[in-house]
Amino acid sequence: MPRSRTRKKKRISTKTKSSHNQTSAKNIAPGVAPDPIKMKYFEASFNEGATETTFEDRLAVIKEIGRKATVEFPAKFKAIQNWFKNYDQLQLLSFSMYYFMTSFSGYDEEAVTGTLDFPPYYQELLQAFSLTLPRTYYQQPFSSEVEKFKSDIKTACELNKYKYYAFFENVENPDEIPFHLLRMEMMINTTAVRNWSYKHKMESVTLDLAHAIRDSFIDHHGFDPVVFLKLIYKMADVVEERINVHMRKTAEVINQKNYIKMMEAYECQFPVGKTTPEQREEIWKKFGKKLQQLKGMFLMHSDIYLDEIFTFDFKTLEDYSNGLIASEKLKYIFGEISLQFGQLADHNEEYFLLNNPVHEKPFILIDSNSVFSSLWTIMTHLSISLLENFCAGDEQLRKKHNDSRAFYLEEQVALLFKESFPMAQIFRGSKWKGDDGKEYENDLLVIVDKFALVVEAKAGLVSAPAKRGAPERLFKTLQELIEEPSEQALRFIEFLKDNPAELSLKVKKGPNNKFNASSLKYFIPLGVTLSHLGMLSSNLKQLIRAGVTDKPIEKLAPSISLTDLQVVFDLLPLAAEKIHYLQRRREMEASVEYIGDELDLLAWYLDDGFNLGSDMKKYDFFKMDLKAKELDNYIIGAANKEPVVKPQLLKTQWWKDILYRLEEKKPQPWLEVSYILLNASIDIQKQFEIFINEMKNKMLKGIAEHPHNWILLETAEEDRQFVIAGYGYHNHLRKDRDDIIYDILDDKKANDAKGVVVIGMNVDKNHYPYSILGCRLAPELFDNRHLAMLKPGANQEPENLEKGPKFT
Repeated sequence: MPRSRTRKKKRISTKTKSSHNQTSAKNIAPGVAPDPIKMKYFEASFNEGATETTFEDRLAVIKEIGRKATVEFPAKFKAIQNWFKNYDQLQLLSFSMYYFMTSFSGYDEEAVTGTLDFPPYYQELLQAFSLTLPRTYYQQPFSSEVEKFKSDIKTACELNKYKYYAFFENVENPDEIPFHLLRMEMMINTTAVRNWSYKHKMESVTLDLAHAIRDSFIDHHGFDPVVFLKLIYKMADVVEERINVHMRKTAEVINQKNYIKMMEAYECQFPVGKTTPEQREEIWKKFGKKLQQLKGMFLMHSDIYLDEIFTFDFKTLEDYSNGLIASEKLKYIFGEISLQFGQLADHNEEYFLLNNPVHEKPFILIDSNSVFSSLWTIMTHLSISLLENFCAGDEQLRKKHNDSRAFYLEEQVALLFKESFPMAQIFRGSKWKGDDGKEYENDLLVIVDKFALVVEAKAGLVSAPAKRGAPERLFKTLQELIEEPSEQALRFIEFLKDNPAELSLKVKKGPNNKFNASSLKYFIPLGVTLSHLGMLSSNLKQLIRAGVTDKPIEKLAPSISLTDLQVVFDLLPLAAEKIHYLQRRREMEASVEYIGDELDLLAWYLDDGFNLGSDMKKYDFFKMDLKAKELDNYIIGAANKEPVVKPQLLKTQWWKDILYRLEEKKPQPWLEVSYILLNASIDIQKQFEIFINEMKNKMLKGIAEHPHNWILLETAEEDRQFVIAGYGYHNHLRKDRDDIIYDILDDKKANDAKGVVVIGMNVDKNHYPYSILGCRLAPELFDNRHLAMLKPGANQEPENLEKGPKFT
């Protein structure tokens, strides 16, 4: 769908996928880390040479697409149900799960091709449709109609996507478009986006939340939620292993070189009767004595055992729980989260896409002793909802769960910042009074040198109506999770700027939070959520255009989910990198048009530190969705304890060593110097080093034109220009060194820059990575749109210090 159809300029920078080879062993996708992959950037131009059309003309085309899809959708969607009249439901669900929802080890179809041939929500729709009819028990080979089956599913789902264009029926002018695009974004996210984080992170968060309410939950329901969730995860692991076992069995059969060995192998691997030599000869003749046809027959026959992969009896599940949940209790539990064939007969099928009953009840009760599910690729994703639904039926338990979510998020956020910024002062729950006389509370203040990270945590849930795109509930949810924490953080920042003194702020319990606000010069607001809002939380301009908020972009703070922020901090080991990312991330939202979620942005940052240079003006739009696929190998592999390479911000070794030395020694002002250095992309670093080495060689050979030599490097874009100088001097001229650094800082280019760093190198000594660093005492650092996040006068030299550089 044309997500950027209102853009006017034509040149767009986008990315495509590199070629990728799959391995030979086939596993269900979550079990093995995908192979490393690197996206390639491509430049694309749209509409060049096309006939100019009016807004009304384009709107008419969109409306017609919506009308046509709305008319055709019901019949196409209804046709899917016919598949379950011709095939046994379990057979069809098992077949599609086994053949369409698994992948080769290390192969990520979406990363390589840019799409999924059979997305998870197709499987969810199939399971829902299977429950609209009584079970047919009609088993017959399905292989011959596979492509027709997939085609029917795709057609119905594409029509559903285009059906959303009917939203534009009442649109009359361009200003109304963003409102409907926002609704569509949320509905598409609800329909097609699965797994709100990586598998191990989803399990960790869900189990932690279950631990927090364990006693109350047991008192109400009579079973341990932690044991139950671990049982669900165990079942998913068992399904994965069963798939691999079935694959190995079929491989053992079809790899045989003659028909007798093949029949013996099949009889050995599968629970079938033994055949006599005469029967084998008869079968061989029946298939024309062609080994390939015999292989096809055995593969087709093996499909009748696929439903066993996804079926569990309650006695087995009791064993999986180590006897902690009895089989009779398990019957009750799974009765609460299971449906039966025919139970959805009266359900409106059109609602399956946005309100699919199988999300709340992902299992099918086959009989009194066993359950089945074909939704194993998203079971971990659904597990947090299962926990929430068990809590929702009792008001006290629901309140306990909601309170625990809020407490858990605040604890985890504080722990994450404490571990990620070991040198920081961290203050939780500071209470303060605003100009309006009201008392406010800040969730977390993180002080690193002169930088203050002001963090607000929001653990609210995204309601079902909001997920379905209901305007009022959607707007309310986005305001609660994004706008409100922005207001709170920026309000506290203003308080800190207005009160540059030793502060002692009250907290709920314990001693006051005491810190010196006069030393703070740079402020970065941030919202952290427990819910994952996809691309909605990483593109605040979209909320402004849709009318969710009337605040300008500078008055909004980025909102990042807890699990995404954990990944961000893991991949950016230096405190300076984390701070630079959070600030540049905010500046990018204000100045660049893009598509991508938080981890897409992180992968983009690792390429160039968000130092886009001339690309800022050259391109109107950056399409970065799926860029995060570059991170999957490390994140999934590290969780599985596989040998993987950790992605990192691209830097030359020299640049990296300077940054690490600064963070280790912390000479003042180390963090500002580091921030400035991070505004040079890898290409600029390499070019600078070439010039520096040439300069040093000339000086050592005595052929340099001057006794003191330096090279000025201008970095970043014009509205946030920094200057980095490489200065070489001889040991016998050290007495003149400081005066020369003053001269470098008096250079016109340096005077016009937001910040200046001088890297001094005594060419006669082996000092590494530098001999001396010089810089201005108080650079601006932030781009011009975010100067309000600087303490007033922060870009002026302190009166009690001699004007000039700071040497380290």
